[in-house]
Amino acid sequence: MKPAVLGSLSKNQIMKHGNYPGTFLFAALLAVLLGALGCAATKSVQTAPTSAAPKQPEQPPVHTVSRGSLKPKVQTDAVFQSVEMTALKLEPKAWADFTVLEAVPQGARVKKGDVLVKLDTEKLSEQIADLEAEQAAAALTRELAAAELENLTQTTPQKLEAARRAARIAREELEYFEKTGREQREKGSRMNLKSSQQALENAQEELRQLEKMYKNDDLVEETEEIVLKRQRFAVEMAQFNLERMKLAVERDLEVLIPREAENVKAQNRDQELARILAEETLERTLAKKRLDFEKMKRDQKKAEKRLADLKKDLEMMTVRAPCDGMVFYGACEGGRWTTASVIAKKLVPSGKLLAQEVFMTVVNPERLTLKAVISEADLAKYKPGMSGHAVPTALPDARLPVKLDEMSTVPLPGGGFEATFSLATNKPPLILPGMSAKITVSESARMDVLLVPAETVVAEGDQKFVWRMQGNGQPEKRAVKTGASDGRQVEILEGLAEGDRILLKPPK
Repeated sequence: MKPAVLGSLSKNQIMKHGNYPGTFLFAALLAVLLGALGCAATKSVQTAPTSAAPKQPEQPPVHTVSRGSLKPKVQTDAVFQSVEMTALKLEPKAWADFTVLEAVPQGARVKKGDVLVKLDTEKLSEQIADLEAEQAAAALTRELAAAELENLTQTTPQKLEAARRAARIAREELEYFEKTGREQREKGSRMNLKSSQQALENAQEELRQLEKMYKNDDLVEETEEIVLKRQRFAVEMAQFNLERMKLAVERDLEVLIPREAENVKAQNRDQELARILAEETLERTLAKKRLDFEKMKRDQKKAEKRLADLKKDLEMMTVRAPCDGMVFYGACEGGRWTTASVIAKKLVPSGKLLAQEVFMTVVNPERLTLKAVISEADLAKYKPGMSGHAVPTALPDARLPVKLDEMSTVPLPGGGFEATFSLATNKPPLILPGMSAKITVSESARMDVLLVPAETVVAEGDQKFVWRMQGNGQPEKRAVKTGASDGRQVEILEGLAEGDRILLKPPK
């Protein structure tokens, strides 16, 4: 080794490097120092195997499964709801246009009778005025209709009898004309012609006799001429009458009498049709007139009712507070103001409200309850009478004692079951309807059940697992069925036995 080599240097070798006494002393010190370093290095080499021995791994914390008592706790989200609420909606009789002029803001505190919403009444007032003006004209129309109905009631039997009488007379005239009248007319025309012929012959014969007589008498010529002149004119007139009668008889036989036959037949036909029409329509017309009059009376009643309804609707166009309280927009459903955002857009100038729509709710903000929706899986865990506490979201350090008053067994339309919790103390001033809270309630204690810390149970989908220590000291993943929990411990129903050792945390 280096120290040994240096120690074995000869005197001559040392002398070669300088002054002997000083050099020797330096060499001696150097040898001592190198020897000490050599011993340390040797020791280090000898102890190295001892310091490099493997370190044992740290054992993970475990828990031994045991039996004990458990007072399960369940939690649910809830919403504060007022016990006293009055929903406001428009329930019109006839009007449908509800235009907002102004409305109080959400959260406003109001007294009974305060104006909450003012609606535009201009169009409604105009319609009421129009209907009132129409009432007078409708009354006159109804009076005239009543008079017409009375007249028609009296005259209908008379008109029906007249139609039947006219038809009977026309039928009798036709029968007479066809049996007797036509023949008599034709015979009369021929007799007239014969009479004219006879008159002509008589005049001619008289003229001949006068002429014959005047030839043998002693009458003066002047008188004779006058008599003969008259008779000659009488003959001429008789000839003219005969000619005219021939034409008249010819016209009677060929035109007038056939035409009269047609007229009599037509008259009979028309009167018979008129009778049939009268029998079919007169009484029906009277019945229809009665129905029309009754309808007119009903329409008048409807108009009067509509006018009355519109006047009532006009009264509700100014919405007033039905009680003291605080105003919230929309309807409360399960403690939540589900329609508030939609209604807020309507309760502005020119906004439109709908009939039968809850647009405001006046609540008593001092008397509150809590509403929660319990899932079907947790339904069996809740029983009326259970007590617990509520932690308002706005006041995380507050603990408000609560009691489960009602637990519905009928599913809600959106799923779940409604639960109602009462407050056992006055609510904090900050809490208002619609604010949320977390409710924790306890069940009755369960005795002698297998328990494990809640953090040892790992959920994967619908299954739950723990890490159980095997005999070889290695953990195995084991499925378990859990029961109730109080937040710190979980009941094990299946998968573990008393005395089993499980990891407090899943292995890495």
